[in-house]
Amino acid sequence: MGESEKYNSDKGDYVSLKEQEEWRDVTPIPQEEEPNTVCPIAYTDEYSDMMSYLRAVMAKREVSQRALDLTGRVIEVNPGHYTVWMYRKQLVEELGTDSESELDWVAEISEIHHKNYQLWHYREALISRLLDQKTAEALTQDQLVRHPVIRRELLFATTAIDGDSKNFHAWSYRQWIVRTYGIWDQELVFVDAMINEDVRNNSAWNQRYFVLMGNGSRRPEKNLDSPLEDSLVDREIAYAIEKIKLAPNNESPWSYITGLLLRHAPARLYNTLLPKLQGLAAEGSGYATSITTTPMYWSTLVDIYERQAKDLPDQASVLLDMARDACDLLASDHDPMRGKYWEFRKSQLCADATD
Repeated sequence: MGESEKYNSDKGDYVSLKEQEEWRDVTPIPQEEEPNTVCPIAYTDEYSDMMSYLRAVMAKREVSQRALDLTGRVIEVNPGHYTVWMYRKQLVEELGTDSESELDWVAEISEIHHKNYQLWHYREALISRLLDQKTAEALTQDQLVRHPVIRRELLFATTAIDGDSKNFHAWSYRQWIVRTYGIWDQELVFVDAMINEDVRNNSAWNQRYFVLMGNGSRRPEKNLDSPLEDSLVDREIAYAIEKIKLAPNNESPWSYITGLLLRHAPARLYNTLLPKLQGLAAEGSGYATSITTTPMYWSTLVDIYERQAKDLPDQASVLLDMARDACDLLASDHDPMRGKYWEFRKSQLCADATD
């Protein structure tokens, strides 16, 4: 009797494990339930049967093909059962199961449960077996990108992202691949393509920041708060400005460049970014109306003036007044939906002025 015949409940022909010859040597361990459970989980008879036998083989640490087959069926029914995933990982390693076929099986599961944490972490473990760190360290970035394992996994993650551009698990998995194998340059090309395809894809903007921060060779020190090279800052400011021109009311590039500079090059907020934004907002620029009517422009001015006031205390009074004026405009004209927030933000600026 094949695995599909034993476990395929979709056709209504599930055969209880106790009736199958290969399981007659196993004493099942049923789920322990308190006598007066308030909200007992309504497990199906099929699932309860499989879990009872799975508990039994796990209890005696059995390493066998039948145990591996059973984990697969349980995962298909309950893909969130992380203990079963861990047991399957152990079985695959000790049985020497072919990783390629296992990846195919995971891909089938992911078509239905593509936002399941366990399958993505399990896939990481499989890839680590196929391409270990020692082997990867001997390869260049170009060689790694062309490596069949890396190519397939990048395509796998890309396909998942194409299906749902906000799939956190797929983006996290892609980050794991990039970080583990150091293919930073290739990833920046991918991110640029994703942003060009959809400038409002905030997940792609987040990935761009991940790449900049992850590639230590681009920065003087491998510290997440260390300053960025001037040439890189210039590039990112120009990049963000161009994307702002495309869609001024899109929050992603505004948040990206403001956050990047606040953390890594605060002086460039008012020395470089501010003049560029003011240039866009000036009459005759071609962007004046679209820029000055978006709340992102004014909220960015609040952040810039606030930071500038901290860095230049002798000008703090004037700068904080400008920040408060921007808060007033946001509350009354440009972002009245969050008027109370901007009133609060203004009050915090007033508090800063009295410190």
